[in-house]
Amino acid sequence: MKSLHLAVIALALLALVACDELVPDDGLTDLTGDPFNLNSNINVTAITGNAGLSPNGPFTLGMTISSRTSNVETDVLPAGLLLKRRKKDTQHMLLLKAHTITTGTGSKTELLGSFCCNKNRPSPDAGDTFDLGPVTDNAGLKQIVNLVQDKDISGSGAMWMVQRAVYMVTDSTGLTQAYIDSLEALPGKTLLARRHGPAAGSLRRACFR
Repeated sequence: MKSLHLAVIALALLALVACDELVPDDGLTDLTGDPFNLNSNINVTAITGNAGLSPNGPFTLGMTISSRTSNVETDVLPAGLLLKRRKKDTQHMLLLKAHTITTGTGSKTELLGSFCCNKNRPSPDAGDTFDLGPVTDNAGLKQIVNLVQDKDISGSGAMWMVQRAVYMVTDSTGLTQAYIDSLEALPGKTLLARRHGPAAGSLRRACFR
């Protein structure tokens, strides 16, 4: 009888594993594009979720870096750069704005404002880690990059709009002309700064659903 119980438990565990494998990984799954080669003199200790705020995206990642030399080292993380998740149960991330990073010999954390790419997966948290991926070759995501390059997206309303645009590409059929028009109507960075001063940081630290 005991062996029968163990056999039933084993079958149940196998079923759970099988069901987990069958859960669809909606959203962006193939991280393809041009390889990004970071300045070899910059050492990356970790890229994780971060509680800080960034005007460049609704979810902030902290990139902990240091210089491998005695000099100050710098590089630019380009718009369109993908951040590859290490755990399947969270989301890949995307930079829509270029981020300049600079570091000396001491450890430093740069804040990266990013967007989520897998709508049905949980938003990353501080315990989730990422690796630098390629610069996306996804036509829809590249279109969003071009649309928002000169736009101010620091407000929560604009961030929600842009995050929804990303999900329309990664988890649906793509941008509609009406949505493209809405993105094009966002205020430019120079105009907004002239009216209201420097852009504020993001108001929410989560991937909008």
